[in-house]
Amino acid sequence: MKWSRALSFVILLLISLFIQAAVIPVTVGVPEEAFGRVVSVISGDSLGIEIMISDPRTNNVDSIKLADIISPSTVTPEGKAAKEYARSLLKNKTVYLDIDDSTASGRNEWSQLIFVAYLMDSEYRPIWPPVNRIIIDDGHAKLDDDKKNEFDPSTWWQEPTIIPEGSKDNLLKKMAEKKTASEGNVAVIDATKSGVMQKDSQSGRVSIGYRA
Repeated sequence: MKWSRALSFVILLLISLFIQAAVIPVTVGVPEEAFGRVVSVISGDSLGIEIMISDPRTNNVDSIKLADIISPSTVTPEGKAAKEYARSLLKNKTVYLDIDDSTASGRNEWSQLIFVAYLMDSEYRPIWPPVNRIIIDDGHAKLDDDKKNEFDPSTWWQEPTIIPEGSKDNLLKKMAEKKTASEGNVAVIDATKSGVMQKDSQSGRVSIGYRA
């Protein structure tokens, strides 16, 4: 009888968890995957990244393709303008990388990592909106939604969400603290503060803060 009651309890618990998973929306945030510095701009949608916080799929210096956008060929005036725009926006900037998880490698047929990128603020926090959208909004690429990858580019024009904290966020905060200390500023990042979103009044872009 006791075993029967225990089994019934376990079944009811599993059913309850299943129902919760089905009805509670998953919080969409910037996944913890990789982080690096843009060392080269090949075109308006292709970059070379020096990886600073790695993912098992990344190389030390990697070739990257921005997901779900397409820029003109660099042999055209439009393509040259797109490349120059991407260079002014991204060269030597640190970026947060959300790599496509629909394949084991996260790469296309040319061995480029497919990803959504986010610029970082001075405290190494991702800035909303993603770079993919910024390049489209500024007229240097078109939306090219590839249904084979995991991304839904329609979400790029929605309200930003707060990233979940984890081990890589902690590494980013340590980097920011080290940078602050090296600049002689006594202020450091509060690692226990709640998630915040700080908007730049000039650009309209939002820095997505950490949360405890």
